[in-house]
Amino acid sequence: MLTQLLRKSLPLLFISFFFGVLFPTPSLQARPTVGVLSVDIHYPSKGLNWLGIFLQEELSLQLQLLDRFSLISPDSMRRWNRRLRNSGQPVSSSSELKNSAISQLKPDKLLKLSVQKVLNKLSVTWSIYSFGEKNSIQIIQNIHSWNTPDKLVDSLLQDLKKGDTLFSDLTYFPLDYTWEGIRSLYQWRLKTVPPTNSSSWEEHKGELEALILSYPSLAASIRFSRAVLLIIESSVMRPAHVPSLNSAETDILAAMKAHPGNGAHHSLLSLLHYLRKEPLFAKQQANIANKINPGNGLALILYGLTIGKTPQAGASYIKKGLRLYPFVAEPSADGWQPYHVLVKDLEPWLVASISQNVSNYEQLMQSGKESYKAQRWSEARQAFEDASVLEPSLPEPLLSLAQLKLARQDPQTALSLLAKLRKRFPRHAEINLYLGYAHEKLKHHSKAEALYREVLHLKPEHHKALLRLGAVLIKLGKRQEAKSFLESLTQKYPMYTVAWWNLGIVYYQLGELELAESAWEESLRLEPDNNQVRVRLEQLREELF
Repeated sequence: MLTQLLRKSLPLLFISFFFGVLFPTPSLQARPTVGVLSVDIHYPSKGLNWLGIFLQEELSLQLQLLDRFSLISPDSMRRWNRRLRNSGQPVSSSSELKNSAISQLKPDKLLKLSVQKVLNKLSVTWSIYSFGEKNSIQIIQNIHSWNTPDKLVDSLLQDLKKGDTLFSDLTYFPLDYTWEGIRSLYQWRLKTVPPTNSSSWEEHKGELEALILSYPSLAASIRFSRAVLLIIESSVMRPAHVPSLNSAETDILAAMKAHPGNGAHHSLLSLLHYLRKEPLFAKQQANIANKINPGNGLALILYGLTIGKTPQAGASYIKKGLRLYPFVAEPSADGWQPYHVLVKDLEPWLVASISQNVSNYEQLMQSGKESYKAQRWSEARQAFEDASVLEPSLPEPLLSLAQLKLARQDPQTALSLLAKLRKRFPRHAEINLYLGYAHEKLKHHSKAEALYREVLHLKPEHHKALLRLGAVLIKLGKRQEAKSFLESLTQKYPMYTVAWWNLGIVYYQLGELELAESAWEESLRLEPDNNQVRVRLEQLREELF
């Protein structure tokens, strides 16, 4: 791999040094551009968010190591995916993706996985979106054994090889990971980044150091994460703390040696040189990052900032970079990313009020959700209303207000809010779901049924819609249909406690008492502390005996 890194890097450094411009080399420019969108983890696979991030990053890494594709970074894909979700845009077809803002990345293929873990099996659905003259989407479904991370990733790549000729000659690079190590690293990655120079920050860094000692096979990923922390820490000081940047450089170079050809590594190294006030080297690394992935917005931004004596000299590159990666001024869900240090230098191209609004919007939504969970209703309502004023084009604040009204037993107000939202976002699954629930609370069961079926048309695996539809069928007296539906639902989601409870209700209403007993026993087995199920089961057994 070191040979591969040198083979890639030296010619590009030579070109950058003498020409100082983004000059596309035909071999790299002709590569297909591929991105792996965020992985959907379906119910009842609770607590497996770490698995989704691992699969997205590991599949991207495997494609990158093959040295045949331009890979859009997982960070970019996650942020674009979140923006698509926040705007309520569906991603069920290639044409819809092509018409979204993500099309600016000019991908040839976008890959999306939906996974559900049941016992030691992983049910996986691939969606392969193809772009070009003919947009298309290909669906691949398969069941994979859990086994080791290496075996799972290898079998997933086999799906790709069989499903799309572009990936027909994939080669797998085993990395000797363990599930314990993967889980530990990505659970650490999911933690909120604490404020720098706090005791929590030191504890956060200490946890990462422990991972380096415990899981040497993950050293490259862990050292890259440590470099990010060091850059964030160094950038608190003005000028940036050079010893921390030097340590970060050592970690980045080690990660590059282990996993060459990664544009994200070169982008981060470019940022490091920029903070160390080394514009020539920052420009060189940005140039390499852009050649590895011509849609690398961060590379274009950094190149633009270093191409001339003043940032204004690279304005055209900066503007294009901000279109491809419009997230520099936005907070991450888990804390500040290192590129936020560029915000001050990018002020001429960032509308200050919009940047502030985005920051305030994210903070308000987070605050509202925390207040909602704590049942501080007035605080939650105020936060959602303020967020709606800042971002009136997004549906989430009003949807959250409607959910709050439902929680406060005010379905009529929720119904009015949701009906207006549905006119603006007719294909937004969550809006349709909660509108159906408002109708259900008001005993408009036929309308609720129609809306739940609409949600399932948009998202066939939506577990909340599956549950609510089963409940409404019972209320409508459609017991045979409810029975058939809930039997299918419990087969598909055997860990779904409430589905077994509802199935027991249907059996009981149909007079099939022994089947009702079995269903409620399964519900109680999955949730032993549920006293409602326990009491009802005891009452049923008294009827039987």
